[in-house]
Amino acid sequence: MKCTTSIGFLCLAALFACGQVHHKEVKISSEDSVKLRRYEYRSSFYQNKKPDSAIYFANQGLKLSKSLNYPLGEAWMLNRFARINEKYGNLKLAVKYQKGSLAIFNNLKDILDSADASANLGLLEGRQGNFKFGNQYLHNALTLYQKSRNTTGIIKAYTKLGELNELSGNRDLALQDYAQAEKFNQGKPLSDEYFLLINSIGVLHTKMGNHKQAADYFEKGISQTGAVQHVKAHIAFLNNAGKTYDQLGDKQKALNYHQMGLVKAKANGLHEEEARSLMGIANVLKNKDAEQSIQHLKNALDIAHTIGHKQLAAEIYRSLSDLYRQQSRYADALNALEKHHRLLDSLQNANVGHKIAVLQSSYELAESKLRIEALELANQQRTYQRNEGLFTAVAILLVLLIVGVYFYKTTRLNKNLAASNLIKDKLFSIIGHDLRNPIGGITQLLEVLEDENLTEDQRVMVSEMRKQGKVSLDILNALLNWGEAQLKGIHIEKVSFNAKNSITKNILALQKHAGDKSILITDATPDDLTLFGDINHFEFIIRNLLSNAIKFSYPSGKIEVAAINKPSSNIVIFSVKDHGKGISGAQQEIFLKANLDIAYGTKGEKGTGIGLMLSKEFIKANKGQLWIESKEGIGSTFFFTFPAIIDV
Repeated sequence: MKCTTSIGFLCLAALFACGQVHHKEVKISSEDSVKLRRYEYRSSFYQNKKPDSAIYFANQGLKLSKSLNYPLGEAWMLNRFARINEKYGNLKLAVKYQKGSLAIFNNLKDILDSADASANLGLLEGRQGNFKFGNQYLHNALTLYQKSRNTTGIIKAYTKLGELNELSGNRDLALQDYAQAEKFNQGKPLSDEYFLLINSIGVLHTKMGNHKQAADYFEKGISQTGAVQHVKAHIAFLNNAGKTYDQLGDKQKALNYHQMGLVKAKANGLHEEEARSLMGIANVLKNKDAEQSIQHLKNALDIAHTIGHKQLAAEIYRSLSDLYRQQSRYADALNALEKHHRLLDSLQNANVGHKIAVLQSSYELAESKLRIEALELANQQRTYQRNEGLFTAVAILLVLLIVGVYFYKTTRLNKNLAASNLIKDKLFSIIGHDLRNPIGGITQLLEVLEDENLTEDQRVMVSEMRKQGKVSLDILNALLNWGEAQLKGIHIEKVSFNAKNSITKNILALQKHAGDKSILITDATPDDLTLFGDINHFEFIIRNLLSNAIKFSYPSGKIEVAAINKPSSNIVIFSVKDHGKGISGAQQEIFLKANLDIAYGTKGEKGTGIGLMLSKEFIKANKGQLWIESKEGIGSTFFFTFPAIIDV
């Protein structure tokens, strides 16, 4: 797949380079203009549910623009390709198309369209973790809007800068950008974009724990969205205000807001909003009247099934599972949880299918356009070559033949590789969905049974089955994570986070495992230690090292977690130390060579080494290092480094 991606990007680069000649502005007929806008509208209409149709209509518009020698139309359609690929997570390809449209707008000196393209490009770069480039594009867009005195554009740029700073973890700066956008909105007519801004500010205050400020913004939105054309935004503000007052402990006010949202949604026939209001009411009542809360959720579930909203149904099943568990109705809780996972799997499979379809269609488009450009160029070259003589003509034809053979072989190889990767992806998907969920369900059920009134022999048997099930699930999860990393590469989403919180969470998750061997885990990590990297990778590394330390520690032993901050190098050195079996010199050599080695813990626990291998790759991906200090019979200490500040 990597080979296919590289070829696709090279094709796009060549395509955009060919398109960056200085076009003279062309006037087209009103009929052709209507056709282009119709293609653009249809592409946008089909984007969410039929991406292949969205690609088709954008391609038709691109072909028409090329035939009319109308570069502005080409830029519009390249922008459509960028939006479609952004929707389905093909961010690198979306960036390529957006850069293509930006180049044409700049060439045409179309300031406002250039500013819009720069703003979109800035957020795309930010979503990939390229915050420095994203910031540059967005500030360029802001400058263009300011020169044009386009207030709407200035508001858009500040709003997107706020989103970018949220992505980078700089919430205070995000609030400043949102405040600027709100300031420029003063005196302007109320719009959907303004209400999205107010909602974003409220949600950000909620994330920061500023619930009172969040409530003020949601109530401001409620007071301004009374008109019919803003009814959806009005209901959204009501429900968000309800959630906020629930967090503030004012249950009655929270209930009032959700009930107002429910009435408004019913009156306007807005079924999804009605279901979300019912979910909000259920959440407020869950501790006071669990049965009534369950009934509200069931009513919401009926609505979700009626409108065919799988994502909403999955959220409701999750809430039902939590409520059933609260009432000790474990069978119902497990059933609801299984339905939740089944719906999520269905949605994930559909999204993956759309993503692959969009990716393949985009590459085919780029390759077909490149072939057309190559043929046009070849015709011009042959005309010139006839005037230069037979020898030059033969030489050029030989070069074209070699290029053609190479291109044919490369294309065929890419197709074979793509087919092979699709089979591998499907295999891992089947293993992950059809095997992991049943094992996870069995383990959860055994945990429930372990708390029931059982005889001592039954409790021992259930406990042993739970342990074996957990081991099997851990091995399967590690294998799937490692396989996915090998097939698709390791994707990093960098954020700022507190190391102490992550370590504490994972110590608590392993507390039962450690308690079975009476092992004490201590954490000497500083409370204010902030890291910048992939939090999921960091937590996987800590969890794996702690799990291994428990496995190879003797009963009643001790495990020590510590960290040393190195500000001069912008790194933190973490250590996980046990006083267990230790690792022989030969085993350390095997580990350093990245080979798998099966080992057994102090109570016969089996380890495959997959988790440790994946930890090494995660550490490397986050620009860190991993090493060991160990002596047999004394214990082992695993060290690794992790970045401490933003890497720009």
